[in-house]
Amino acid sequence: MRKIFFISFFTIVNFSFLFSQALPSASNGPAGVFDRTDSRLMNAMTDLTNRKARKAETPKDVKGSYYFNKNFQSSTVIYFGEELKEKAYLRYNAANDEIEMGKSVSQVDAEEILLKSAKVNAIIDNEEYRLLPHRLKESNYPTIGYLIVIVDGNYSLYLKRKKMYMKAVEARTSLDRSFPARFVDDINYYYSLNGETPLPLKTSKSNLIKISGENGPKVRSFIKDNDVKLKTSEGLKKIFDYINSL
Repeated sequence: MRKIFFISFFTIVNFSFLFSQALPSASNGPAGVFDRTDSRLMNAMTDLTNRKARKAETPKDVKGSYYFNKNFQSSTVIYFGEELKEKAYLRYNAANDEIEMGKSVSQVDAEEILLKSAKVNAIIDNEEYRLLPHRLKESNYPTIGYLIVIVDGNYSLYLKRKKMYMKAVEARTSLDRSFPARFVDDINYYYSLNGETPLPLKTSKSNLIKISGENGPKVRSFIKDNDVKLKTSEGLKKIFDYINSL
């Protein structure tokens, strides 16, 4: 499958500018929010590439979807750690690991995507997407992609939602089943200790106790006393929040 990348509504054509320029100061806006009166920021926001990215629907012979939620939502872009004042309409393409941009919540097809940079994050439906290096396996070299922040601390917890493409399978005999080409859900958790590269998280009780180090016995009791569900984001968040409080 081809991936088509376009510089987006809020991004900068000159990549070196993104990393070399100092933060523009907020003007006529609350602390932590950029106003559009800074000329450098205005140049970044108005340097558009109005090109079509892709159709929202998959080809007719492919089942499933590129998205967990294909609707554009009113969202926030974070640039160099600061929220941009102007709202964006974003959705996450989980098949291509891209954040697509629209002009309204009613838009169907994507026209632009957000620049994939560690300095540009997004908040979509109250979930923060960060472009981070992470290891698919503990022994692998890091790959870079979007992770959703669940807990941000010394013990950080992340969620990765993907749509995996599966090729069509033809039945070889009358006893076999055929399967169409399709996208299937792939959901995994990652964790990071003290800012290190996130690793895959095994959500078993024994592993959560293990990664807690010297706080393992306390975590064991916490899980038991609070009947924490280890296979849910809510349950894992409770455990990581508890570890960070110790």
